[in-house]
Amino acid sequence: MDASAAMREMVGAAALTHKQIELRANKYNGWVGQTLARPRPGADLLADIARACGYRLDLVPLDGGASITIGDDDTPDLDDAPSIDQARAIIARGLAMLDQIGD
Repeated sequence: MDASAAMREMVGAAALTHKQIELRANKYNGWVGQTLARPRPGADLLADIARACGYRLDLVPLDGGASITIGDDDTPDLDDAPSIDQARAIIARGLAMLDQIGD
């Protein structure tokens, strides 16, 4: 599988919106779409999108030696991220507060 196909598969399997992936990767709006459109992404780019989707990009020797992680090897603790339901509740509270201010 080539790197572009691997990225598309990761994004699909992550069950995240492009915006969620961009927030996790600390990237700008539209970054995922632009990244997926590239015909041959570099390893650093592949590592960034992999990390945001909950993967890690490693070089694994065929002879079973030690692997090498590509990119920043600090794996984010995705357990600290709010769930979709929690995020919706936070947004709903914020909107309710804005409604009260506007009255």
